[in-house]
Amino acid sequence: MEIVVGTWNTGKLAEMQQALSKSHPEIQLTGITQYLATKTAPPEIGTSYYENALEKAHFYAKLIQRPVLADDGGLELATFPELLGVHTSRFFKSTTDKEKNQELLALYNTPKLQDLKKRQLTLHACLVYVTPEGQIISAEDSLFGYLVAPKGSGGYGFDSIFYLPDLDKTLAQLTNHKRNALSPRVRALQKIISQIKEQEND
Repeated sequence: MEIVVGTWNTGKLAEMQQALSKSHPEIQLTGITQYLATKTAPPEIGTSYYENALEKAHFYAKLIQRPVLADDGGLELATFPELLGVHTSRFFKSTTDKEKNQELLALYNTPKLQDLKKRQLTLHACLVYVTPEGQIISAEDSLFGYLVAPKGSGGYGFDSIFYLPDLDKTLAQLTNHKRNALSPRVRALQKIISQIKEQEND
């Protein structure tokens, strides 16, 4: 069974493919690049992760006339709740993961914000599956942690600055298997794949 993923982010697609390789080997996730030669994307103007993911899924499903799985997510900073969230992708002036992480760390470059408790953050993910006929399936998940100086070399995005106190490690310091097990996107993916399969079997 092939499912087209509406993303141009190769790191995100690889994470999702790896996560399903053992739990659902019968599912083949294919990037939108296999169907569209020119990069195109809808404007992310929704007020929630769900609205943005739904917009992307509808956009690509209409273009390629196939069911599409799309996602939206973001980082929420407890100390600066108005800055990121659904606006995460628009917040950054930089393009590389390393530069984006430095932008976040710069927000806390004052003595009163050095306390780890003031650096609490939440990583959210929402996935939406849409068919050309308009059927919709969705799933969400979250992960809580703290912002720290970069540690580790695994993963991508915010993984090197996302610290998990229970494990005393950042996401980037974990094995791929452990990181996937904790990833909100992967956990939401497992939920939505189960729903899609149930629907296919009905």
